[in-house]
This record gives sequence, C-alpha cells and structure tokens, in this order.
Amino acid sequence: MKRKFVIGSLVLLLILIISSYSVFYQSKRPIVQAEKEATIIAEEKAGIQKVDDFYWYNGTDETYFSIAGYDAEDQYIYVVIKQNGANTTILNASEIVTEDEAKSIAQAEVTPTEVLEARIGVADEEPIWEVSYLDKNGQLGYYILSANTGQLVKEYKNI
Repeated sequence: MKRKFVIGSLVLLLILIISSYSVFYQSKRPIVQAEKEATIIAEEKAGIQKVDDFYWYNGTDETYFSIAGYDAEDQYIYVVIKQNGANTTILNASEIVTEDEAKSIAQAEVTPTEVLEARIGVADEEPIWEVSYLDKNGQLGYYILSANTGQLVKEYKNI
C-alpha cells in the first residue's frame, strides 16, 4: 500500500514537471519566433554579423522588434523593424543614446527604486527608448525618451 502511494506520487510529480515545462515552452514560442524573424531581417537589411540583444516594443499604434549587434565593420548598431516587416530603421549606436545611457537618464530624472528594462522602438517616426521602472511606492512607470537627443518624450506614472 505504501509502495503504491510512493510510486503514484512520483508519477504525478513527473506529470506535473512535464506539464509545467510544456506550458513554459509554449509561452516562450512567440518571443523566440519574433527574434528569429527579426534576426533574419537584420542580417539581410543591415548586415548584422553578431546579435547581442533583442527588444520587443509595443507602442500605442505599432509593435516593433529590434536587434542590437555588430555589423561587418564591427560597428554596434540597432535595427528597428516594424512588426509587419514593412519598415526597417538602422541606428548606429555611436550616434544615438544607447540602452545604458537611456537607463541612466531615466534613473537621474525619475530616481526610481528600480529600473526594470529599456526597449527601443519608434514613436511618431522618431526612435525612442522606453524605460520601465518601479517608483518608491512600488508603482510601475514608463519614461520614454528620444534616442536621438535623450530628451523626455512622454512619461507614464503610477500604473
């Protein structure tokens, strides 16, 4: 009796582990697929040789996928691709605000308790960084700044 209970418990645990892995894998599929497709476009349109990072930006009107990495001349670039693949913007990192700089600007301006992440995208035909953060009350906020100038474009607080 005790042996059947232990074997049954182990089988149930194994089923739970496999089910959890399956759910996790299925939930990551859209991100993995978007990154693969964006990488292919970045290789074709911008000559990306080494991918360093992937960003998914959901703007108010459009969604953008971006690839950061090195081109054939070993220059660090960002390739910002409209979700439908129609528009591609190539940005040289030495000419714009970088991810680390965007996070630093948001940190200095907002003084959040934690900067969560930064995503590059396009808003009103201008490249932007969207920096998400938690304020001192634990509220979510977004600090959106121009990738060209580093100036504030919009800010959403207390979400």
